[in-house]
Amino acid sequence: MSQTDDLKLLRLQEEKNYINNDFIEELARQLIDELVQCVNKEIFRPFGGELTFDITLGPPNAGVSIHPDRPNNPRMEFRSSLISDIYADAFSFPIICHRLAEETETFKQFYETELFRDCRTTFNSPLPKLHQTDVARLFRPLCEIFVKQNLERRGDERKLQPDDVRCRFIMFELMLVWTFFHELGHIVQGHHRMHLNKASMIGDGSFLELNDTTSTQSVLLDVASSAAGGLATPDLAAQARELMADAEAMDQTLKYLVIGGRKNFSVCYLLLCSTGCMFQRFYMSYPDNLKLSDAKHPHPAIRDEASLLLATNWLSDYLVVSKNVQNRDEAAIPLTYLSVRASFVTGLFRSHRVEKRDTSDRLPSYMALSYDVRQRQSYFKALFPEIERQLPMVLEYHQIKMHSLQYWFELMRAAAV
Repeated sequence: MSQTDDLKLLRLQEEKNYINNDFIEELARQLIDELVQCVNKEIFRPFGGELTFDITLGPPNAGVSIHPDRPNNPRMEFRSSLISDIYADAFSFPIICHRLAEETETFKQFYETELFRDCRTTFNSPLPKLHQTDVARLFRPLCEIFVKQNLERRGDERKLQPDDVRCRFIMFELMLVWTFFHELGHIVQGHHRMHLNKASMIGDGSFLELNDTTSTQSVLLDVASSAAGGLATPDLAAQARELMADAEAMDQTLKYLVIGGRKNFSVCYLLLCSTGCMFQRFYMSYPDNLKLSDAKHPHPAIRDEASLLLATNWLSDYLVVSKNVQNRDEAAIPLTYLSVRASFVTGLFRSHRVEKRDTSDRLPSYMALSYDVRQRQSYFKALFPEIERQLPMVLEYHQIKMHSLQYWFELMRAAAV
């Protein structure tokens, strides 16, 4: 576990004073309600069921509950505190990117890296160029009001540029959408059928443990993850399901962008930044090494890498099929640039916000883990047999016809060798 800076944590608490929770909860509810309507139409109502959604109180978390007798009537909840935390990250991200650009040589050095010198997706600015159409249609009118208001703040050093404002809306949206599809992944993959004791309440499948007292007739699958609730021996089956839910989330979020006509390099970069922020949110509960976690959830850096593996390959194949590139080799460098830069920036972002560092010469601890290829491969090898064992059940239960789990499985097989 990396050391946290008490002063930085105090600043995070201060941020809460500047967040209008009613405003952001309403934005989140409108967005998730649209997703709920879509999945009910496509997945649950044809079987006489319905997914319901609510925003509740409690520690930052999200989850689904499924009654064994009514599997097509799941309930999903997002804690208001999680929505607030997600918004705080989205709000701060462009600010810290600007500080990195103004106070360090980070972006300049990255831009001049020889490998990426002729790459068409590179940008030397704190953020990529973002247009009105890159923002979700639901958020677009409000976003442009904020853009206009900021441009009219003449002489104000705190004035934000259009890219900064649009980045906030896009990252807030994508972190919520990814979390929604992560939770949906637990449902549609039938994870509630895979527990030995289906009648007991089980905290499985994501980021933090829920401690609520819930009816023992339902199976609870939560999205957060905490090593504090760890087991004497790793629950490799649960960790494998977690990675499969992450894969579902990435797959469905990418399809969500394609359907919305927003699958471009700038938005995909912010998607990778968004998922990086989500995974690193839970790193404080894990050690600064990639030894097999004794929790029910894989180390966040392992989840991050497994998701990036799917994202970059998925996008590469999509670019070939859509004839944006002639072959996968042509897509390799642009996508490598986006994924490496996203990992680099989100590592610095987290460090800037929470980590105690004695010197700027030392890599932030989470970033350092990305260079430990040997331990990462060892972790994948340990989890792969459980992924392989449970995948046939998931493919049998899966309620979405078009998904990428088998595709992701083959990528994981190669990564574990």
